[in-house]
Amino acid sequence: MITEGYGNMTTNVSTGKSSEKYGYFLGCVMPAKMPWAEKSTMIVAKHLGLDFDYMKETLCCVRPGPWKTIDPDAWLTLTGQNLALAERQNVTLVDTCNGCWQTHYEVAEELREEPEKMEMVQRYLDKYGLKYSGKGKVRHFLQVLYEDVGIDTIKSKVTRPLNIKVMRHVGCHARKLGNDVMPRYFDEILKATGAEIIDTPLDLMCCGLLVFFADPKISIYRNVFKKFKVAQDLGVDAIVLICSGCYDQFERGVKILNDEGDPTGQLKDFDIPMVHLSELLALSFGYKPEDFGMDVFRTTSTSNLIAKVMEGK
Repeated sequence: MITEGYGNMTTNVSTGKSSEKYGYFLGCVMPAKMPWAEKSTMIVAKHLGLDFDYMKETLCCVRPGPWKTIDPDAWLTLTGQNLALAERQNVTLVDTCNGCWQTHYEVAEELREEPEKMEMVQRYLDKYGLKYSGKGKVRHFLQVLYEDVGIDTIKSKVTRPLNIKVMRHVGCHARKLGNDVMPRYFDEILKATGAEIIDTPLDLMCCGLLVFFADPKISIYRNVFKKFKVAQDLGVDAIVLICSGCYDQFERGVKILNDEGDPTGQLKDFDIPMVHLSELLALSFGYKPEDFGMDVFRTTSTSNLIAKVMEGK
């Protein structure tokens, strides 16, 4: 049975600009591999006064890369259930993972624009007592932060400017609406924390996740290791990302490097931490690393980064 409801979290800080009710679609990778990102995302949302809680009873996002090609009807139908749940729970569906956002965004657009596909999906949803009207919203967390909260409000919350140098990795799917939307939002929000972004020639390079399914070695050697080498040469304190899928790929690259080495000769080791944007926001808002478990369950240690941030408090 599908139960209605939205959860019990309350937000006590009333400084955010948005009055919307947000349903956080957690996805698969974050709770399994990125608990610190999950926690810091919730901390940041609450600190900014957002009515923000987990969506209930969701399915996997059904990534468009493989599923849209293999079985487009299944892609539409299964993702349509998440959209219907968001409508039933009366929330704006919010993703932090670019892949999850792309799936929800594209399916919502396709169902609104093609009535016959909407009818096909609705026949399935009828069996579970769900309805999807197409009126529900799908937002990326970057859009919520930048468009609903606002960059000035974010800046006003910074009490611990971060004196660190970072390499950005926005991810491919975040560019779906153009480089002037979410990639710009990412940069402006990241700069608001006080971090210095070091531009690189590989900023637009894909993490290689979908290539991994076809040729693991090419995706790691050609994409991940090249990015790691640039980060290492620049001496940055961290690689900052927002997408769970990209983190999954980078973590896989570290494990392969540690277990098998690098036959291309680019890297001998790699110890630069990969951090989520929400972690840096939380730190800049004055939260301690232990408030969201920043120092645990990491493939690369965050100890040097944490020490540098806390020394500058």
